[in-house]
Amino acid sequence: MKDLRKRPVFLSADWHNLLFANYVIDPKVLTPFVPEGTNLNYHNGSCYISVVAFQFLNTKVFGFPAFTNRKFAEINLRFYVKRRLPDGSERSGVVFVKEIVPSRLIAWTARTLYGENYIAMDMDHQITAISNQEKKVIYRCGVQELSNRISAVVSQERATNGNGTLEAYITEHYWGYSGTDQNSTVEYEVKHPKWPVNRINDCSIDFDFESLYGTPFRLLSEIKPTSVLYCKGSDITVHLGTKVS
Repeated sequence: MKDLRKRPVFLSADWHNLLFANYVIDPKVLTPFVPEGTNLNYHNGSCYISVVAFQFLNTKVFGFPAFTNRKFAEINLRFYVKRRLPDGSERSGVVFVKEIVPSRLIAWTARTLYGENYIAMDMDHQITAISNQEKKVIYRCGVQELSNRISAVVSQERATNGNGTLEAYITEHYWGYSGTDQNSTVEYEVKHPKWPVNRINDCSIDFDFESLYGTPFRLLSEIKPTSVLYCKGSDITVHLGTKVS
């Protein structure tokens, strides 16, 4: 079996100021979106889906500076899967329902080169210091009006993220999976160090989930997230994927 860890780097960047809004969801909602050869990954018997908003900085594709603007925001909706390898071990990964960026060129490049469901919308973000102990992080997106918004007051205090915690389950997935068609799945590796997690003192989410992600996800507008997390982030690399089913 080909070792994906030896595959070349497709994308390198810095991911910073990551917000994770995490919802418990009925696995039946996600089943149609699970790529062939993977299974839903549960935490303490519950299935999760997350809104993740963050900054892309210093973006390079195949080692070359990418796009006119190498600094931009992304908001995505993702859930968690695992894939069993021939030796019996498992890899934990994520599947993206949709990824939103502010540029048609960026969206087209991502769709073309590694098959993810990227779309372009108007976006902005703000990072504002409130005090020595807190800062406010805001991400917004929409068509014509920036009507979808996630904001959080982030504490300097660290949260527990040891093995077995929800924080580790959400932030420590180093593989991505995309179903290029009903019978084919691409697996790619995302490398970054373990991220410390900060506590959130306040959070507000105002998303039209049905408009952004489709009718199956309308229910997310009617419930509150189980948890909201913040990570400062780090440099990352995304490696070229390969078909695994």
